[in-house]
Amino acid sequence: MTNAKNSNNSETIAIPAVAIDFETTCATSEAQATELGLCPVIFSANGILNPRIDAVAVRCKPERDISFGSMAVTGICPEDVANEPSHRSALLPWLPKGPAYIVGHNVDYDIQVAKNAGIDVSEYKAICTLAISRELYPDAQHSLTAMLYMLDYDYARQHAQNAHSAAHDVRFCIRLLRIFCRETGITDMQSLYEYSEQARIPKVLPMGKHKGKLIIDMANQPKDREYLEWVIGNVDNAYLVKACQQALS
Repeated sequence: MTNAKNSNNSETIAIPAVAIDFETTCATSEAQATELGLCPVIFSANGILNPRIDAVAVRCKPERDISFGSMAVTGICPEDVANEPSHRSALLPWLPKGPAYIVGHNVDYDIQVAKNAGIDVSEYKAICTLAISRELYPDAQHSLTAMLYMLDYDYARQHAQNAHSAAHDVRFCIRLLRIFCRETGITDMQSLYEYSEQARIPKVLPMGKHKGKLIIDMANQPKDREYLEWVIGNVDNAYLVKACQQALS
């Protein structure tokens, strides 16, 4: 776990780090949790990620109906969580309060689900294994289980049938993260966070009439530069805006 220096007294303050995965009512930004998988993320003194730490799963009752699509994916039906505590009360003891590193595959979605349960996520520092997958393996299929099959085939053969169980998905995420850290030489949480932040800056425009074009190439064309300038002023996506700003600078 990374230590941050306290500027007042030079003491070290531990910033918690956890990997999370939610099973939810639907796949939209209004989704509520039906199950949380969670595992602490810790680097040992010699930089090894998560020695002998396992994930836990917590079920909870959402206020929204569970969509049939979500039931088909997760196997969690309304009667399965009817007697569980509310998602608002069940998640509060498990998720960090204040500054924390939060790891997940498409982690922004999981953080939004936490926010939908009333969790204060304002100080969370997101680490996205999906973004890191795209950075390290741009031509791969980047779903959690596809990456697991590609990078850890024997483990995937044994365990991937449990995908979309929150605890197993967290284990898969940690498994990938360990591989990523080994390949990049990362041995601490802050470095991992910084790598994820860089990986989240897109290289290809993800939307609009120029979707699929390399942003750096667009910056060399006057008409395309105008579009990048429009993106900077009008699109609410900090990583895309940063990519355009870097290309234009």
